[in-house]
Amino acid sequence: MSIKKGLDNYINYFLDILLLLSIVLTIFSSYIIWFVLPRGTGLHGWQHCQLEGYGGGNIGIAFGLPRYTWVDIHNWAAVALLLIVILHVILHLKWFIQTTKKIVKGFVKPLWQLIEQYIVSIALLILCIFQGISGAVIWLILPRGELDYPAMIIGHGRTFWGLQRNIWVDLHAWIAVIIVSVTIIHLIINWGWVVATSKKICHGIQRPFRKKGDIDVTNQS
Repeated sequence: MSIKKGLDNYINYFLDILLLLSIVLTIFSSYIIWFVLPRGTGLHGWQHCQLEGYGGGNIGIAFGLPRYTWVDIHNWAAVALLLIVILHVILHLKWFIQTTKKIVKGFVKPLWQLIEQYIVSIALLILCIFQGISGAVIWLILPRGELDYPAMIIGHGRTFWGLQRNIWVDLHAWIAVIIVSVTIIHLIINWGWVVATSKKICHGIQRPFRKKGDIDVTNQS
């Protein structure tokens, strides 16, 4: 294996670890703000969350943090996730182009395995783009504010592209569920690569600590 290919494997491996950690943090914060501290029917501004008696369900605490803090954690974890996905796509752009050509020409056997991996990758990319758009809408274009709930109930809440903020929130949440499902499929498909690369990296970490003359038992039959 060439030095460049080995370095690429290391970069991809640790990038995937960062991707996994950002996904876990995003999912965990989503669970907190969706199920543990769901949005209430009161005032939604952060200043009201600090006052007892305001904000309805929004004044609840989870792991020592109020709901608005969990929302901020979720937002920034999602930004980190988006940046890592963009970097991941850039690093694998050559693979996308080559795989597209191979699938079109039909030169690869077994072709269905490559198509399966390709479809999952494209689906993840499209879902992440929509997730980024919906996240930007509910964070920057239609940020949480005071007295949103009554206007939403009568159908006069703030809208973007014809959809009220609560619809964007629901779309954002359910797309996240789909992304998690597709990510699990993607991990299953590439599990062999994950295990093999982990073994190579662990073996490479152990090797510098061996003294000259030590017997390499890992290479013995």
